[in-house]
Amino acid sequence: MRRAGKRRLASSVLRVARDLYDSLGAATYVDRCDRELKATGLDVGNLPDPSGAVLAAVTRPQVQLTAKEQAVAELVAAGATNKEAARALFLAEKTVQYHLIRIYGKLGIRSRSELAARFRLTD
Repeated sequence: MRRAGKRRLASSVLRVARDLYDSLGAATYVDRCDRELKATGLDVGNLPDPSGAVLAAVTRPQVQLTAKEQAVAELVAAGATNKEAARALFLAEKTVQYHLIRIYGKLGIRSRSELAARFRLTD
């Protein structure tokens, strides 16, 4: 629905699905719903961490990345390959590569290691 341009409808369906998955303890699917909700660009509010674990905050760059670029950057900075990031975000591998090129340009970096350093987890 989101990809068909029906962001509000997608957001409401994703919220219901997220709540259901959360009640079932399906953290992987809750994470997917969170990523899709974030990609709608609509205000998703403060969604609770599905696993109950508190993850370290990721430092945010000064430049403005799109929601999809942010998602790709976070996965790659955490060590995911292009193929793994594509699978997690339901994208083509070439699309992840395209987003990385745009991210590198926006952040003024040239490698995955620089991206990881820019997005390193804080303790």
